[in-house]
Amino acid sequence: MDFEYFYNREAERFNFLKVPEILVDREEFRGLSAEAIILYSILLKQTGMSFKNNWIDKEGRVFIYFTVEEIMKRRNISKPTAIKTLDELDVKKGIGLIERVRLGLGKPNIIYVKDFMSIFQVKENDLQKSKNLTSEVKDFNLRSKENELKEVKNLDSNYIENNKSKYSKREYSFGENGLGTFQNVFLAAEDISDLQIIMNSQLENYIRLPAKLES
Repeated sequence: MDFEYFYNREAERFNFLKVPEILVDREEFRGLSAEAIILYSILLKQTGMSFKNNWIDKEGRVFIYFTVEEIMKRRNISKPTAIKTLDELDVKKGIGLIERVRLGLGKPNIIYVKDFMSIFQVKENDLQKSKNLTSEVKDFNLRSKENELKEVKNLDSNYIENNKSKYSKREYSFGENGLGTFQNVFLAAEDISDLQIIMNSQLENYIRLPAKLES
């Protein structure tokens, strides 16, 4: 057979079957046969036509009518092969890309064609939730550390203030003889230690008289 080339926009005049590339490339659909991918693409196109015809149930879900006989005719396959391919796509027996519902009373079965992209949207939502949770944990840890630092700073500040109060210089008044508050007083070791902090190098001048009285 000798086929002609396409020229300019001639290719646009044909009605093509669109096969989602993701069904061929992604690991999630790697187990699907080529026949199942083609059949799903046919059913997917049929879903668009059903939407235009307002074939929508009470829950807002689009459904299609597509019999086994139509599949056999469209794909030029036997009945067992058509049924096997449907089972491969079915929610109960296969990957879950279609759901068949029996109506009974001689009515043809209806088929709900599932959205092949929806599983990735769920994963994306789960990932976003995980990111949000991680962000909340980080924020909580940061706030906890900030609070701990504030508590440590307050504790250190109180400790320093207490020490300042304990060892701060006391105000003493001294009379003309230079003895003041400690005149005629026997000093214990603890008192001498306090005086050493207060008086430093001038201690001997202030304890001279009490030392003589003690002797």
